[in-house]
Amino acid sequence: MGSAVPRLTDPAEGAAPDTSWPGSLMERALALLAADYRRPTGPVIVAVVLALAAVFTQHSMDGPFSHGLAAVLGLLATAPIAVIRRFPATAIGIVLTASAMFVVFGRLSWSIAAVAGWLIALAACPLMLRRGQAIVAVTATEVAVLVAAFAPSGSTTPWDASAAEALAVIAAWGAGEMLRARRQSAIDQAAAAAQLRHLSERDAAARERASIARELHDVVAHHVSMIAVRAATAPYAIAELPGPGRAAFAEIADEARTALTELRVVLGVLRAPGGGSETAPQPRLADLDCLLSRMTRAGTDVALSVTGPQRPLPASVELCGYRIAQEALTNAGRHAPGGRVRVELGYQQAALSVRVSNTRGSPLPDPGQLAAPAGYGLTGLRERAEMLRGEFRAGPDGHGGFVVAALLPAAPAGAAGEPA
Repeated sequence: MGSAVPRLTDPAEGAAPDTSWPGSLMERALALLAADYRRPTGPVIVAVVLALAAVFTQHSMDGPFSHGLAAVLGLLATAPIAVIRRFPATAIGIVLTASAMFVVFGRLSWSIAAVAGWLIALAACPLMLRRGQAIVAVTATEVAVLVAAFAPSGSTTPWDASAAEALAVIAAWGAGEMLRARRQSAIDQAAAAAQLRHLSERDAAARERASIARELHDVVAHHVSMIAVRAATAPYAIAELPGPGRAAFAEIADEARTALTELRVVLGVLRAPGGGSETAPQPRLADLDCLLSRMTRAGTDVALSVTGPQRPLPASVELCGYRIAQEALTNAGRHAPGGRVRVELGYQQAALSVRVSNTRGSPLPDPGQLAAPAGYGLTGLRERAEMLRGEFRAGPDGHGGFVVAALLPAAPAGAAGEPA
């Protein structure tokens, strides 16, 4: 039978249930102190309580220091704790220096409150100081204890007091190290848990993408393939087909094959995110001429105008601009056949404007079609533009036509670290 593994807890939660009572008491005390120090007023409250106790208890203590000097040293050994989080090195240095004066020259004037401030500063060394600074601080404190043991200089306490102080220094340092280790362990556990959640979410998303890819391959790709095959074989099956008919079927077959090629790219991205999109060529604004030529051959009256000095743009902006024009041209051909379509690109200093407008076609589409073309194409375009922090709008122009417009932030390619 395996032994139980102790549960690692955050310092604020207290000790683990299976810790022996001395260790449990120490951990609970440290957890209470750590929780208090996380509050904005925690160190201030601790410093005020210890400073008041150090001052008022001096009147009842007899030692080599005068009451006034002992009170000042008591304040220096406790009050800096109030700013220990903001100025850790300075505060700890003052507290340890004042405490060293008590250790070397006047232990009998050293109040319990000042001793508590001394131990708090020692425990804070590994928590708040750089490693080198913390080691120097603790080493200097141990040296002060050794000096007091061999050259008391007015301190009349026995030698075992120095031994107890040396052990107290080590214990306070160890307590601070333990608390620092527990905090780091909690941070590491939180990071590991976040990484595990990320991997789980990514695995679930990958499974979902694979399922979508299978559906697209088995259903959509099959039907598009059949369209390509039927369009390619139709001229041979229809006797005495006129030349324009053969050209139309050839155009349909070519478009179907292009759709299959782009569908395979999409399937590659779904099955291997981050890989297919980088290796597969993506359309850019320079490819608009080819797109417009295909639309013209299909019978659409389309024209392109470009304003502003053309310049290289980020790849994401080029792709988004191309997709906006492509979807708007497709909608114009579907909902307003026979109308004129105008594509306008505007190169601005830090943006790219894309505007596609079409006039009323024949037959005239009903107002419902003009207001909201069926499908999710425009929704996808809006999402693309918003992903680039751009603006997008689409709607009737008031004269029977339809306008799709976008303004995409576009610094020159490479200016923001994005590849062209």
